[in-house]
Amino acid sequence: MPDAANTEFTPEEVLSQAQTIATSWVLTTIGYLKERGLAVEEYVAYHGRRFAPGWEELRSQPVAEVAQLVALNAVSVGCTLRSLSGDDTRAEVLIVGWPDQELTDFLQLTQSDSDQIWNTYEPIMEYLGLLYAWQRQDDVVRITLEHQSGR
Repeated sequence: MPDAANTEFTPEEVLSQAQTIATSWVLTTIGYLKERGLAVEEYVAYHGRRFAPGWEELRSQPVAEVAQLVALNAVSVGCTLRSLSGDDTRAEVLIVGWPDQELTDFLQLTQSDSDQIWNTYEPIMEYLGLLYAWQRQDDVVRITLEHQSGR
């Protein structure tokens, strides 16, 4: 058995493992709910509502800054950021590469099952007074955020 005192991990190893574990937890939760006939949509909405107050400091910031946090969250679970653009009132994030097909196959999940996770931002953005939409086209997920009319 290796001596723990002499074991070191590179930041890249830790990041890769953390992304894999985070994705595994998200997808296993979806699989668990689905297997038991429980509403994944309700769980995702609950998650968003619970974490919405944690985004409060972004309420008065440009929408592009809110989009940066969305992009960071996506990248932290293994997505690849294709583009991020925006300004004070509107922003768009394009991400690819999530989830890993091997993992979804292992968990017997479809793309549609795993895509429900993108709905977690709906209550968060509503809390911030932003309109939120996402759509998938092939391997690309497009997320748009914008101020509601009259704000």
